[in-house]
Amino acid sequence: MNPNYTSISKEKRIKRHRRRHIRKMISKTLLLACMILVICAEGFLVCGVRINGDPPIVREYVLDEEKILSPVRIIMLSDLHGCEHGKENSDLISIVKAEEPDLILLCGDMINHQHETGEDILITADAVSKLASIAPVYYSLGNHEIDRVDHYDRDAVDRIVEAGAILLEREYVDLEIRGNRIRLGGLYTPNGAETRKPDANTCTAFLSELCQTDSYIILMEHRPASFTDAIYPAGFEPELVLAGHLHGGHVILPILGPVWGANSGLFPKYAIGSFDFGNSTLIVSSGLSTERHIIPRVNNPTEITKIILE
Repeated sequence: MNPNYTSISKEKRIKRHRRRHIRKMISKTLLLACMILVICAEGFLVCGVRINGDPPIVREYVLDEEKILSPVRIIMLSDLHGCEHGKENSDLISIVKAEEPDLILLCGDMINHQHETGEDILITADAVSKLASIAPVYYSLGNHEIDRVDHYDRDAVDRIVEAGAILLEREYVDLEIRGNRIRLGGLYTPNGAETRKPDANTCTAFLSELCQTDSYIILMEHRPASFTDAIYPAGFEPELVLAGHLHGGHVILPILGPVWGANSGLFPKYAIGSFDFGNSTLIVSSGLSTERHIIPRVNNPTEITKIILE
């Protein structure tokens, strides 16, 4: 017997096994893709795709908080991307006005990372000026604002601020609303793929200082993963963290839930909704973008997030 025969046969068996395994994996992947396509097709037929002309829904959260003495009404908006809801955002403004908020919080990506004409800034600035006539407007940055300022238009965010928004980027303000003391802060933490790398010590110092208070703490942090996956300084427990970024997962499937999120991959866990983390609550908005993305919105309406603290 050829002494190499056994080893050669073994190698052939291993290769055949690998080929079978690869074929099975490809088959499973294709099957999953087909299932998703079928469900998405049903979603198109049953639920439809939310596009321009569909007014956003109001998604409400009521939080029972020990530090809150009388009810506070907050409207959170995120991921507008310079889109319009009604002519000159008339639908958006009327819905927000009807809710009679004490605060309006803009949690990033209100404009696009680039735009040939700059129309998105004009649209967003116009909306902000109208919102500011309803209640104080505070603004934290998202990845699109960061990219726009760093690479295309350094004055982009300034124009939103000039329209009436108060920018909070690694800053906080102490507010008194209806007899409640509230500390409101804003911070954008980039993911690993982004070019801007803020000094970690600066972020840690800000977060440590943010929590040195007996007031009710709200942190606007555009990316949910910046809160769920980060290592925070000891004692960092804001009562409320507000985020967006993932557009609700674009497609929301029965049972499976949100399908895809930027930087989070398939079936992101924190794409939309309210989540408890010890003494902190994370609320993630599905956002207001009506742009025609590669993955459109299915069973996932744009939203105005209403938060009642009581």
